[in-house]
Amino acid sequence: MLKKFQEFFQNFLVWIYLLITVPTFSIIAIIIRKHFFARLWCKGLLKILNIKIEIIKEKELPKNIYVFMSNHQSQLDIPVLEKILEPYNIRFLAKKSLFKIPFFGWGIKALEYIPVERKDPKEGLKSVLACIEKLKKGISLVIFPEGTRSSTGELLPFKLGGFVIPLKSKVNVVPVSIWGTRNILPKGALWFRNPSNKKVWVYIGKPIEIKDLNNRNKERLAQMVRERILKGLEIIKKNKEVE
Repeated sequence: MLKKFQEFFQNFLVWIYLLITVPTFSIIAIIIRKHFFARLWCKGLLKILNIKIEIIKEKELPKNIYVFMSNHQSQLDIPVLEKILEPYNIRFLAKKSLFKIPFFGWGIKALEYIPVERKDPKEGLKSVLACIEKLKKGISLVIFPEGTRSSTGELLPFKLGGFVIPLKSKVNVVPVSIWGTRNILPKGALWFRNPSNKKVWVYIGKPIEIKDLNNRNKERLAQMVRERILKGLEIIKKNKEVE
């Protein structure tokens, strides 16, 4: 009974937070256009949810420009990655439809998130070119190559379009593995669960060198990234008590 009350109260706080901050922060973002507000908002959400993040690094990652590629289990992956990848000045690729949502969509557009339209090749090309421009400006990117959230936690097949970006820009890819967010907010859910252990694990692999690959190596690069993400998930499960 106590756990149910705690879960209800926490959801109440989260939704109050969302109702107040989404329009407020979006308006501020439109006016000031500083990505700092996105990170601040994400940290606030994680704080209210009392989520602890444990990071495992294959090696120390020098501060540089990267294309981070991660598995995708929950909408919470985004605030988690915003927090832990803060030194790399990241932006996400997001479905074009999200940019039409009042306040939220206006805010992410102002903060230079990149819209993606997979069904239209011309729009897809525009997205690739926009990503390359962001990388040239010193902005790292985060791509979810599955293209959607996994409802089971298993790694879904990859969409190959996103792999053009590092190959054309010659920016190294960093594989990232996330585990634990799905326990708190599964795909399709609007209710934040209150599991006994609110911990999220993130494994950051070493960069995959792109310099010797070309545009014909999309499948090869996708397979390399997939293997590294799976390796990270196995390391998390092996070394941590994962629910």
